Amino acid sequence: MNSSIRISGAIWLLGIAAGLALGGCGSSSSEAGAANASRKKVQHVRTVDPGNRPPDDMVAAVSAGKAGPPVALKFELRQSPKAGEALDVDIAVLADAPAINRIYGRFQTGDGLNLVDGGQLGQVDKPAAGSVIRHVVRVLPKQDGIYTLTATVSVDQGDDSLSRVFSIPVIVGDGLPESTAKAEVTVGQTATPGTNSKTH
Repeated sequence: MNSSIRISGAIWLLGIAAGLALGGCGSSSSEAGAANASRKKVQHVRTVDPGNRPPDDMVAAVSAGKAGPPVALKFELRQSPKAGEALDVDIAVLADAPAINRIYGRFQTGDGLNLVDGGQLGQVDKPAAGSVIRHVVRVLPKQDGIYTLTATVSVDQGDDSLSRVFSIPVIVGDGLPESTAKAEVTVGQTATPGTNSKTH
């Protein structure tokens, strides 16, 4: 996932590697192995209050259609998603027109991802163009997999009421390695009709 939480984590890991290269001369192979194992579990820790996080540092949610109300939605996961652990998702709705009467919305999840809190984005009247509307959604992944948090943002502008649907990916653990393997087997079996395919 191309979220800023993983990008920041990768940058932080590079800093650790540089520090080990300078100060780790003479360390045993077992110590090096322990350091490598610990690096894999490092998670980016926030130093910025989520309520003040600049939208430019957040990830843009995907919208199915280009036409729709003049709003954008960005998000950020507060930590790496893990099965059985509640996850807070910071939301920033960006108003992009001067004559919006009100903005409101709702959030939904599918199978494998429970919505714990923040299902409704409260109505905001007459937001100024360029304003940022903050919201937090809490979800609970049931197991490893790739899930979607869906946001429907509605805008009342003049006599019109328009909605735009945004998709927020949530990758828990290693995603869906078993499903990927099954898909590869299926492709191998159907690639040459009438023959048996084996995977190794």
